[in-house]
Amino acid sequence: MPSSEKRSADPLTTGERVKWHRERRGLSRKAVAELVGRSEEWLRLLEVEGRGAERLSNLIDIARALGMSDASHLVGFDLRPLSATGVPEHPAVAEVRLALSLAILAPADGGPRCTLASLQERIQHAWTGWRVSRTQYTALGAVLPDLLTDAIAVTHSASDTERRAANKLLTHVYLLAQRFAFCVSAPALAIRCTDRALLAADQADDPELLALAGWAAAMTSLAAGEPGEAAAIALSARQHVPSARTPRAAALRGSLLLFAAIGCARNRHPADAWRYWDEAAGIAQQLHPGYQHPHTQFSSANVAVYGVALDVETGNATVASDRAARLVPSEIPSTNRRAQHFIDLARSHQQAGNAERVLPALLASVAESRETIIYSPDARRLVLTQVRTCRPGQTPQLAQLAELLDIA
Repeated sequence: MPSSEKRSADPLTTGERVKWHRERRGLSRKAVAELVGRSEEWLRLLEVEGRGAERLSNLIDIARALGMSDASHLVGFDLRPLSATGVPEHPAVAEVRLALSLAILAPADGGPRCTLASLQERIQHAWTGWRVSRTQYTALGAVLPDLLTDAIAVTHSASDTERRAANKLLTHVYLLAQRFAFCVSAPALAIRCTDRALLAADQADDPELLALAGWAAAMTSLAAGEPGEAAAIALSARQHVPSARTPRAAALRGSLLLFAAIGCARNRHPADAWRYWDEAAGIAQQLHPGYQHPHTQFSSANVAVYGVALDVETGNATVASDRAARLVPSEIPSTNRRAQHFIDLARSHQQAGNAERVLPALLASVAESRETIIYSPDARRLVLTQVRTCRPGQTPQLAQLAELLDIA
């Protein structure tokens, strides 16, 4: 079949797409077969086994019979490149990747374009936008290349007395880039940014910042499918915040425990997973009501969200659904995390066999942040399953969601 069918990690076949679009229009196989001058059996074989789907003329005929102006929808053709995870590559990924190299190689003749103070203000605006925007991937991707360029230039030109402060800011810029790369499913870029953040934090000689970079490293390892590595990194980073001297330090320690818990759960060590989660929950209870860590968003609500995720990871789908029902989504401290929570909830419904509850959860995720679901491999798989198992005449909302993810 054309290369377009290889553009997704688990794509619908052309035959499945034909069936999907035919049933969406309420047409029987017999009706469509007659419109294209073929037998009903011929169309059945094309839909089920792909026979004849390799001929463009057949697809053009079927598209016309279905009232479609573009036969490319039947093969899933999309000009946007896909990442290795099967989701669309975000347009800013290439620019961020290039900025990482060009900023290091740039000559220092002209000096930095900004001061430490102005750079700090821009970083704070970027973190705030990340937490509250519903298009946070686009917003962050737009500012990252310049932020990387300027932060690296400032560090290169910093005096001996400014170097630690410059490296602290550089660490935060690398952490912003890592968060962006992680969330748009660009694992290779996330790894590069993580390594840079760890090195910059080490140069800054700031234990708490190094622990925060370790938290990002654990996140990257989880995305790379290395849960044991993620747990080990999180627990090692925890050593840099040995005591809860401040709410911020306590929350960072709790954040690391949550990643250790997720790593253990995915590595099939549920007892350890829940032990670390319990410790994190204890930390959250000691924090002031409403407190959240400015970068990890650790809070009581965050701990509850991870409880749902742990139930999903350990196969307790029904418990996960019950736990999620007790959550107040508005208390989850960022749009991205709320959107991800609804994807986790959809996964729990799928595992529990509550197929009719999957789509509403996914639509709730879209309402929080369209970008989160577009770049989520888990959401993509869930929507794909919904499309494959849907009944003729099923809600048009599924069709709209499938089109948003470019699945059908």
